[in-house]
Amino acid sequence: MSKATLKKALQNLEKEQIIEMVLDLHAARPEAKEYLEFWVSGDIESKMNKAKAAVTKEISRRQRTRPRPRMTKIKRYIKDIVSLNADSEAIAEIMTFAIEKMCLAGSEGWIKESTQKSTAKLLHDTLVYAYKNGEYYNTIGKLNEAIKNMRNDVWWSRDFKKLLSDELSDTEKALIAENTPSIIYYLFCSAKKNN
Repeated sequence: MSKATLKKALQNLEKEQIIEMVLDLHAARPEAKEYLEFWVSGDIESKMNKAKAAVTKEISRRQRTRPRPRMTKIKRYIKDIVSLNADSEAIAEIMTFAIEKMCLAGSEGWIKESTQKSTAKLLHDTLVYAYKNGEYYNTIGKLNEAIKNMRNDVWWSRDFKKLLSDELSDTEKALIAENTPSIIYYLFCSAKKNN
């Protein structure tokens, strides 16, 4: 059903019918219950703590002493925050948090190549999201620091670190190149204003 169809159907209902329907939805679906509870309370901090704990638990998952996080689960926890219509700061924060934890896990043991590539993709998506939503400077420093602090003395960490470092550099260059005209204009206006 499209949003327009739903809106049209809701307009034909009385206030009491809408209230009853929302209460039924609250009782029927855990996802709806969580969304409605957030909508009423607006407590993003508790949702963020819950998502961070879930991300940490998933990244701590091990198999034969090696880290075995599942990126699909991690992305689902991020999507849970996005689905609450949280502000861009919270979304960028949970995305950055997941990458920071993956960097730590990559320093502790070998992570499958597919998971490494998924982490690099998440890194790219995080930078693009942060850039488009005004969170770039808060995010880039944390990501640089997390990658810089990865181990260099073992091959598995060194390879993962290089992959993430290359992705960070490539994405940063692409974002700057894409927005060079606006950056030049901004610098020109700033210089003109100071004179």
